[in-house]
This record gives sequence, structure tokens and C-alpha cells, in this order.
Amino acid sequence: MAGRQLTSFEHILLGMICVAPSSGYDLKRIFAATPMGVYQPSSGALYPALRRLELKGLLRAQAPSGRADKSARHRRVYEPTQAGRAAHASWLRTPVDPATVSRDLGLHLVRFVMMEHLFPRAEMLEFLQSLANALAAFTAELERYAAVTDPDHRHPRLALDHGLAVHRASLRWAEHTIAALSAAPAPSP
Repeated sequence: MAGRQLTSFEHILLGMICVAPSSGYDLKRIFAATPMGVYQPSSGALYPALRRLELKGLLRAQAPSGRADKSARHRRVYEPTQAGRAAHASWLRTPVDPATVSRDLGLHLVRFVMMEHLFPRAEMLEFLQSLANALAAFTAELERYAAVTDPDHRHPRLALDHGLAVHRASLRWAEHTIAALSAAPAPSP
């Protein structure tokens, strides 16, 4: 997989297709009907992104067999290649960078969701711990900044309070989720 790295949107598409082979139309419906729509940069971005993933050898497209009508020739169902599955697993395993945790928080949650049926609990817990560590570091940085902020600048302080509340809540969620997954019985084979 030489060349530029995948965009977040391309990673999400690849992940969705790793979960279930899909046509562009299937993916459009998912983006339109679920919160995943926030990750689609524009309505016209889907098919070019699928073509880029196919050109990189991460997806392959097949027309459904046994359909004679003309529209079936244009409906391509995408499935991941072995390289695509490996790229997806590598993306999921990437530790959370404290410098980007705030900006990419939703994306990290998508990664967590996509891990459920792919990785053992220990790997998911490792990822969640990297998320909690990054959130703790970012929250501590905000708290240090808040401690020296001029109280006469009311609106900036209120905005900073919002950021602290959001990231403290996310940190509590990560810690709670780690505890819940750690205490849950092992899944059946």
C-alpha cells in the first residue's frame, strides 16, 4: 500500500466493507440513516473514495452474478482484499495520540466499535487504555491552562469550561468502559 495514507473517510469505508461487503448504494443508505453520516465529507465523495481504495488494492468490486437486467451491471459490491483487511486491522490497532485526541474523539469511538468482532478483549482494553491516557493528558493540559486564564475574560473561560466538561466526561466513559469490559465474563468461543 504505497502512496499517501488513507483519509479518515477511506478508513471508515474500508472498515464498513470489512464488516459486510457493500455496494456504494448500501453505504449511502448507512450514511443517510445512521450517525455515521457525520464522517462522509460530501455526498459526492463516496464513489471516488471507493475507486481510490480499489486502485490501492484494498477493495475489489464484483457485479452480482445471475442478474440480467442492465442496472445490475452498474451495481458493484465491494469486498476487502487481504491487504485491505490488514490495513483496517493496522488502523484499528494504532494507539491514540494525545495531540489529536480532542479533534479525533469521535473517530476513536468508531475505531472502538469496529474492534468488537475482530480483536480479543485484551487488545480492545489496550486501545481503551491508550484512549484514557490520551484524554487524561489532554484534560490535564486544559486544567493547567484554566488555572492561569484571566477571569476577566468571561466567554473564553466559559468555553474552556465546556471543553473540560466534555473531556472529563469522555475520560470517565473510557474508565467505566475499561472496568465494565474487564469485569464481564469471557465471550464463548
